[in-house]
Amino acid sequence: MPIKNVAHLSFLCLIFVSLVLVGCTPHAYNKGIASSGPPPARPNLSSGKLMLFGGEDHMTYLGCLNCSEFTSDSVFNKYGAHGSAYASESIWNHYSEYGSSYSNEGACNPYATDPPVIVDSEGKFYGRLTANAYHHQLGSGSEYREWLLGEVCQRD
Repeated sequence: MPIKNVAHLSFLCLIFVSLVLVGCTPHAYNKGIASSGPPPARPNLSSGKLMLFGGEDHMTYLGCLNCSEFTSDSVFNKYGAHGSAYASESIWNHYSEYGSSYSNEGACNPYATDPPVIVDSEGKFYGRLTANAYHHQLGSGSEYREWLLGEVCQRD
């Protein structure tokens, strides 16, 4: 009988950990069960860390695009430097050059010619994070466009 109890306890622990890690994320908590849609699509983590860079020669790190909201440099971490609506190097800050709908380097500018680039840790270029649907280097940024327009670029 002890083996059955251990197996049962292990199963319950697995369920509990799954609920804590998946079901109680800040996104799930903030949006609730009746959310307006699924969380933003994120490329598979097995493809490696995808990072945003902006500014002159794309030397300013703007955060991790496919990291968990619990990662300190994630654009989804509302308490971090890259996910805060108040941080100067955040796409969420509508008054910064990277989140502005008027800045040529702003992800939310539908006419931007130099929006943030998406690269991996090897330096491979994946495209641009931009509201500009016609940018010639949009690439994988198109996967994020709906989220960008619906979540990041929305004005309160």
